[in-house]
Amino acid sequence: MAQQLLRKVITLQRKKRLLPENTSLLVAFSGGMDSVALTLALIELKDFFKLKRLALAHINHGIREESDRDEEFAVEFAKRKGLEIFVERLKIKKMAQESKENLEALARELRYKALRSIKDREGFDLIATAHHLNDLVETIILWLVRGSGLEGLTGFDEKLEDLVRPLYWVTKEEIRAFVLSRKESWVEDSTNYDIRYARNRIRHRVVPELKHINPHLEASFLRLRNILKEENAFIHQQTLMALEKCVEGQALRRKELKSLHPAIQRRLLSIWLGIKDFRKIEQALCLIDKGGSIYLGEGKVLKSEGAYLYLQRTEC
Repeated sequence: MAQQLLRKVITLQRKKRLLPENTSLLVAFSGGMDSVALTLALIELKDFFKLKRLALAHINHGIREESDRDEEFAVEFAKRKGLEIFVERLKIKKMAQESKENLEALARELRYKALRSIKDREGFDLIATAHHLNDLVETIILWLVRGSGLEGLTGFDEKLEDLVRPLYWVTKEEIRAFVLSRKESWVEDSTNYDIRYARNRIRHRVVPELKHINPHLEASFLRLRNILKEENAFIHQQTLMALEKCVEGQALRRKELKSLHPAIQRRLLSIWLGIKDFRKIEQALCLIDKGGSIYLGEGKVLKSEGAYLYLQRTEC
């Protein structure tokens, strides 16, 4: 099973071409098992990928008591492997208190901002993260229980803009086997076992139960994701074609909107209005038939009068 990880990483690269030749790659390295596995795999496959440069980036959020320990581990690991490492320290708690934002969401946002800052400053082409197949399963379940639409149920991609995920097809079990086979250590994030967090509850309670029903759960979810991805792309394409027919200047023609399937109507309004809020979109759908207006927030009102739907600014 240990070698399965390398085989899957190689196959993914051959099929999806995540990394062009001569890429300068920055690895998001927390010191956890996943990022250790990713780094070890990239070191072993450096010639296969024809990497120009490989380095680590460690973001110290300063949230947990173990944060400094994790940083020390990351620096020592990089030293042992002969890799450059760039460390950024953030004051997430203070910023969350000042902004009153969700701590977890803010940490994620600032982590990616810091990674991109390092990438641009130090001249890297791409950032590699250690997201794997189990992460995809958890993400799909999380969006499912939140009532997401088709787009949310596709999870996340192998590559998005400047982010690549070489472990996308690899399971957590395969990651563990690989790291143990290389006799490497890693650091544990104590919050990963706190089931007050929704993702942890899914990981430790929901997924094990589902695997009793289907031992090949990860492979099934990957297949589901690929099917939904294709169907989502088709619906999106149809929506863009419909949007062209409905738009007139800065407005939408109600007659053309009425002729569309509700699934296309919903997505068309989401794209045109630039919003994801399901309730607002459903309210907007009602305006197609009955007319009237709704407040969308940020000083914007959607109005339905005569033959058109249009946006209007308001002081309210």
